[in-house]
Amino acid sequence: MLSKLKENALRTAALVVDYATKRAKLTDAVPQVTDLDIPSELADRLAEEKRMEQVRRKERNEAHLYMTINVLLEDSFDGHQGNDLYDPDRPLYRVFKIKKMATVAEMMEMFADAFKYPTEQIRPWPFSQRSNQTMRPSMLDLETELHKAVIDSAENQNPWTIFLELLPPDSGQTALPNFDKETDVLLFFKMYDPKQKKIHYCGHSYLPVTSKLNELVPLLNERAGFPPDTELVLYEEIRPNMIEKITNFNEPLEKVLDELMDGDIILFEKEEREEFSDLPTCIDYFKDLYYRVEVTFVDKCTPNDPGFTMELSQRMTYDQLARAVAQRVGTDPYLLQFFKCQNYKDSPGHPLRCTFEGTLKDLLVFSKPKAPKKIFYQQLSIRVNELENKKQFKCIYVGPNVLEEKEIILYPNKRGTVSDLLEEAKKQIEFGEGSTGKLRFTEVSCNKVAMGPKEDTPLDHLVISAAKIYRIEEVPRDELHIQEDEMLISCAHFQKEVFSTFGLPFLLKIKQGEPFSKVKERIQKRLGVPDKEFEKYKFSIVAMGRQQVLQDEEYVVNLADFRPLPNQARFQANVLLSLSNPDIMVKIGINGFGRIGRLVVRACARKRKESKCAGDTPEVVAINDPYLTVEHMANLLKFDSTHGLYQGEIQVLGNCIKLD
Repeated sequence: MLSKLKENALRTAALVVDYATKRAKLTDAVPQVTDLDIPSELADRLAEEKRMEQVRRKERNEAHLYMTINVLLEDSFDGHQGNDLYDPDRPLYRVFKIKKMATVAEMMEMFADAFKYPTEQIRPWPFSQRSNQTMRPSMLDLETELHKAVIDSAENQNPWTIFLELLPPDSGQTALPNFDKETDVLLFFKMYDPKQKKIHYCGHSYLPVTSKLNELVPLLNERAGFPPDTELVLYEEIRPNMIEKITNFNEPLEKVLDELMDGDIILFEKEEREEFSDLPTCIDYFKDLYYRVEVTFVDKCTPNDPGFTMELSQRMTYDQLARAVAQRVGTDPYLLQFFKCQNYKDSPGHPLRCTFEGTLKDLLVFSKPKAPKKIFYQQLSIRVNELENKKQFKCIYVGPNVLEEKEIILYPNKRGTVSDLLEEAKKQIEFGEGSTGKLRFTEVSCNKVAMGPKEDTPLDHLVISAAKIYRIEEVPRDELHIQEDEMLISCAHFQKEVFSTFGLPFLLKIKQGEPFSKVKERIQKRLGVPDKEFEKYKFSIVAMGRQQVLQDEEYVVNLADFRPLPNQARFQANVLLSLSNPDIMVKIGINGFGRIGRLVVRACARKRKESKCAGDTPEVVAINDPYLTVEHMANLLKFDSTHGLYQGEIQVLGNCIKLD
């Protein structure tokens, strides 16, 4: 044991000496880098990055000594369409940092330097929260506050939001006019345009509290660009959804406006009403604004549709809602159908009738408070008022060649019959040349087909389930008339076992006493299968789950072999002529080439080696993995850390992998 430990210690020491020797040689081989070898641009950049890092570190260490001032200029109020002067959720601030203990005078110097205005041409108006849920500018008395600390003037608000008044460049004055806090008041003006349904900001003004409103009208006309003699209607914006009309123009402001304060807002509009406007006055506009809500509309027929969001009034009627969405989607309002969102899961509920007499608010009443409001819709091919008198019926249509099928949606009358359903289907189906133009109604279950209910069956008696679907198919010319010695039989494909049916089943006419070779010819023509492939097909008569293989080439059709026993269910009684093709193989697509995907490929390859019949083996036809190249997939398959080394040949041919 001691000799082994000694041997290991000597080996470790030798490795350390070898490493140190190589390290020394490497140091000698690589020349030393000096300051002269570094480009000046890179050195300057590194120095600047180091300086900025020091500045950021200093800011972090001294962050508690500073406060933020959010500055709003008058242009920040332009375009605002809501209450107050700006939207606090989408503000247009100019942000400043200043030491909390800096004086208001230093703050004024900072603003003067930033906006390139002398201090006598700027005046700060801090925003304050009123008891009526509004944010309005208030006066900051510079005479008494100038030498106070900014944090004290802000009353410990951080950030502190202020409106910074600047002297207009075209005023012709050198300083802002004096403002007497005892006798003057700061008012803001907004004009409502009923044609555009918009609010336009019209500036502010200092007014004596004793001035009358009729003296204000010429100023407002000038600000709005109206003729001087335009008659106006004035309102006071008190709080959200509370706009009061001002009726007495001959009284002073202090008596007319409720609790007159700096920052009050006066709304005005032309006295002449816009007859065709939905919101003729600013009272209507702000009431509509108060009830506005963002609603997301999702296409019910498009999987994972993100939808689109619209801001609508909760007082909207059904017709107004339909017009708004139709304009956005680009369709007719009557070609839309809406569905309320279920409150317990994010999916559409029952359709909304076009005669709905409630409002949008009633549709959203069950939405969760913090969840986005959502309504589902679908575009229709017929008017929604017609649809509500009809029954939506989904079924499958198959053409005369029985090679393709497609889903169609029909809208027969609710009290209609199968005959009405077929007539409705004819409106959507394009019949080819030589077509009979005749349709029949069938049922498909487990890839087996049978004649459906009679044409006089009411639609209310049809039951659609996951196990059974209804199919409409075009009647071939040779099957228009069925004689007494003829009958329609069901043909289905199966593999190995008779209950393993697949593909599109179809009906075929057979005749008593005809050679089965003629039946096979009609089947081949119907399926469009080449002669060489059709030779591999085998035929069986299946009744009550029992299979009778037709091996005799001289078999002559006996209708008794195909007639079901009485008192049996439709599909149980259906006698099948089943077609079996041994060369039909299962095709597999793999999504993601991970451990399971590689195991599937190996299993298919092993099964293919062991099987004597190609139809018995599944085949991997596609692998989808956006993160791997074909070469990488082949390498993972060959040297698999989970399943071991692949015992076979793997080749990469273009974008394909070939095994063995």
